[in-house]
Amino acid sequence: MIRSLLIGCIGAFGGTVGFGFMLNAPRRVVLPSSLTAVLGYLLYDLLFRFAGQSLIFSYFFATVVISVICEIAARVMRMPSTIFLLSALVPLVPGYSFYCAMLALVENDGAAAASHGLMAVQIVAAIAVGAAVTSVAFRSVSGYLRRARG
Repeated sequence: MIRSLLIGCIGAFGGTVGFGFMLNAPRRVVLPSSLTAVLGYLLYDLLFRFAGQSLIFSYFFATVVISVICEIAARVMRMPSTIFLLSALVPLVPGYSFYCAMLALVENDGAAAASHGLMAVQIVAAIAVGAAVTSVAFRSVSGYLRRARG
C-alpha cells in the first residue's frame, strides 16, 4: 500500500519534471509544478483507493486542488498559471484508459472499447471542468478585489 503510493508519487514527480523540460518551461517553475503534481496525484489516489470516493470525483477534486495551488504560485512568481498547470496535470491524464479503448478497438471488442473510451472521456471532462471552475473563480475574485481597492 505505502510502496505503491511511493512509486506513484515518484513517477508523478519524474513525469512532471520531464514534461516541464519538454515544454521548455522556465527552470524556476519545474520544481513547484512537480511538487504540486505529486500532491495532486497523492490526493487523487487517497480519495479513490482509500476514502472510497468515485473515480470522477477524485479526479475533479485533485484537479481543483492542483489548479488552486497553480493559481497561487502564478501570482507569487508573477507568471501565467498555465505554465504551472500544464505540467502539474500530467500525472492525472487517463492514458491507460485511452490505451485500453484503442486496444479493444483493434481487437474488435466494441463493448469494451466503448466502456474504456467513455470512462476516459469522463475523466478528461472532470479535469477540464475542475481547471475551468478554479480559473473562473480566481479571475472573478481577483477582479472583485481590484475594484474594491480602488
